[in-house]
This record gives sequence, C-alpha cells and structure tokens, in this order.
Amino acid sequence: MAKLLTWIISICLWSSGVFAAETIRAAYEDKSLPPYYTGTSEDIDPVSPGVSVELMQEAAKAAGIEIKFVRMPWLRCLKSLQRGEVDVIFNASFKEDRLESGVYPMAGGKLDPSRRIATISYVLYRLKGTSVAFTGTSVTGLDGPVGASSGYSIVEDLTRMGVKTEEAADVTINFKKLASKRIPAVAGLEVQGDVLLPDFPAIEKVSPPLVSKDYFVMASHQLYDSRRDVVERLWAKLAEVREARAAAIYAKYAR
Repeated sequence: MAKLLTWIISICLWSSGVFAAETIRAAYEDKSLPPYYTGTSEDIDPVSPGVSVELMQEAAKAAGIEIKFVRMPWLRCLKSLQRGEVDVIFNASFKEDRLESGVYPMAGGKLDPSRRIATISYVLYRLKGTSVAFTGTSVTGLDGPVGASSGYSIVEDLTRMGVKTEEAADVTINFKKLASKRIPAVAGLEVQGDVLLPDFPAIEKVSPPLVSKDYFVMASHQLYDSRRDVVERLWAKLAEVREARAAAIYAKYAR
C-alpha cells in the first residue's frame, strides 16, 4: 500500500511539473562578440547579454530545459566540453578535430546548417596604404605572418592557404601589433574587428571576406551519450527560435 501511495504521489508531482526541469550548463567566451554576446568578463548582462545568449535562453525555455551560463576563455570552453565539465558550448564553427571534444547537430551523417546559431564572417585588416589583399583564393602583399586569435578556426583556414600565422590571445592585441607594424595584417571575426576600427584609424578592412561560417551549439559526448533527447530537443528549438525571433533580437542590438 505504501509503495502504491508513493507511486501515485510521484505521478501527481510529475504531471503538475513539481519536479525540476532538465538542467544543462552552457559555456561561452568571456570576450565581447557584439551583437552575439556582450561584455569582456565572466559576468553575464541580465538585460542585454547578446543575440546568441538570448537565442539560447528562448530555445531552452521552449525545449523545457533550464540553462545555466558560464563564461571562460574559448580554449577553456573547448577543454571543459571535452572533459564533460560543461554540457554545451557556443558559438562554435565546425572543425574536424573538435569532434573529439563534442558533438555538432548532424543530419544524414553531415553537418546540419539549419540548426546553426549564427553565420559570421572572418575578414582581413591591414594598415592603410599597404598592399595586403585577398583575391578570393589567396592572400597577397604579405611580408610576415598574419595575426589571428588563438584557438580560432581561421588559423587552420589560413594555413590551408599557405599563409603563416602569429597567434595572440585576442583581436585587440593583434590590432595593436598591426598598428605598430609588427605584423602586416590581422585575420579576425568581422563583428570583433569592426568595433575596434574607430580606435585604430590607421587600420582598414579588406574585402571580400576570407570566409563566412556557420556557428553551432556543440554538446559534450557525455551529455549526448546519456541524454541525447535533451540535446536534440535543444537544437530543434534553437532552429525554430532563430527563424522566428532572430530578426527582432538583432534589431534590439542595432539600436
């Protein structure tokens, strides 16, 4: 009788939503990447955290998931994901070697761009008056390595083009090196570099973009192997929310 009563109470609690929702821990970079996330710190702005953070919040809510955010350097995000210390990370572009660290949304054995969180471009920056250029297939006019941020996928892209790179912790350091003529160019995320241009009047952006990439939410192998339905539900809702709400959220940060 006692077991029956316990079972009845459990069913009632479950149906009334008393049990806690599924909780996941999401990590993202502690550097500003407007409009995708704001503030260069471990803090999370409760009002305007950034487009990607808001998309994650809305997708998690729609999926019935409680999400807890943490910020850290990007390389630590990747390592924490691989160790299972966090459940998901974002914004992550696709790199073959990252499959050791986590899982991307896939369809038919291929990356599924419909479940991306954003599309972002990498571009070159040079000193005004110099001849550094991008032809669409190769970088010309270089007399030294191109500055790039450590752990960012553009390093591999440039290496495949035969371009030597010099890595630094972030794009601001690279811009300072470029301004002091220690490197001939910087390859950076357009949304990061463009924000710095007013502070570096001697630097200009080169067209066309080096590459435009889709960015994703990656899940840890530990989470995906044990609670695959949770991850798939989050990815599915993220696609729905991005289609329905992204324009309105982007508009908020354009003001």
